[in-house]
Formats: sequence, structure tokens, C-alpha cells
Amino acid sequence: MSVRRSFATALTCTLVVAGAGCSGDESGSGDEPLTAAEYRKQGNALCKEAVREAEAIPAPRSPDDIADYLEEVFATSEKVTDEFVELEPPEELRADHDRAAELARESEKTFDDLIERVRDASDPQAAVRREFSKLAPDLARAEELNTKLGLEECNETGPPPEQPAPS
Repeated sequence: MSVRRSFATALTCTLVVAGAGCSGDESGSGDEPLTAAEYRKQGNALCKEAVREAEAIPAPRSPDDIADYLEEVFATSEKVTDEFVELEPPEELRADHDRAAELARESEKTFDDLIERVRDASDPQAAVRREFSKLAPDLARAEELNTKLGLEECNETGPPPEQPAPS
């Protein structure tokens, strides 16, 4: 797996629960909650779709393009947060799902701030390493929530690498 692909995949899927959701067409926003199996199927499908979308984003061509690249990755994830939030989990998964939705909303500002710090940095690659090391606890919480919710597809990416490599 290329560094760019690893970065986009890890970032996007980790953000499913920590921050930014993933896309899919089957939301469970009806009156009845989904079964646990339906919820997991739809949640995992959301992760897969988000990864495909993030991987389609062209790699940064230079260190100065990294902030724009991150902005696109985060925007891809943010645009589908609502679909994840709208899933209607069964009662036994409701508290964790609600926590994931709360983390998603809280993280939007965190990611906007991260992008601005990378954009303003004299060394964007070093800034990415520094900023993502600060996010490690949040990313670990996201992975824990993914596991509790049964969203294995969201954790199959491994840890994010230190930086996206310009192509």
C-alpha cells in the first residue's frame, strides 16, 4: 500500500467514528432501529466507500500542497458524516453510536485547525507529523469505538503514517 493510500485510508476510516463519517446509500433513518447486523453492515459499507473516495484524491505534488490535500480528505469525510450519524443503531449500540456522533461533531473544528497549522507552517511535512502525534489519543478512542460498534472495516487500515508523501 502506498504511503498516500495508507494515509488517506487510515485517516478517513479512523474518522468514521472519531470524526468524520463515511458515505453510503443505506441509512437507517426510519422509525425502527436497525438490527446489530444491519447496523454493522451499513457502517462498514460507509467506511469502504469513504476509503474509495479518499483514495481517489490526488496525492500532494509538493509539501506546499499537503494542507490542500488534507482539506480534501477531511471534506470527503465530512460530507458523509450525516449519513453515519443518521444510522439508527439497536439499543445495545445506541450509547456508543451517540458518542461516535458527538466525537464527529467535536472533531470538525480540530481538523480545520490542524489544516490551518499545516498551511501556515514553514515545513508542512513536519507540521503533519507534529499535529498527528497530538491526535493519537483521539484516533485510539475512535478505534476503540469502532471495535465496540463492530465496525471492523474502519480499523483495518493500521495507524496513519507520519505524513502524506508528495508525489
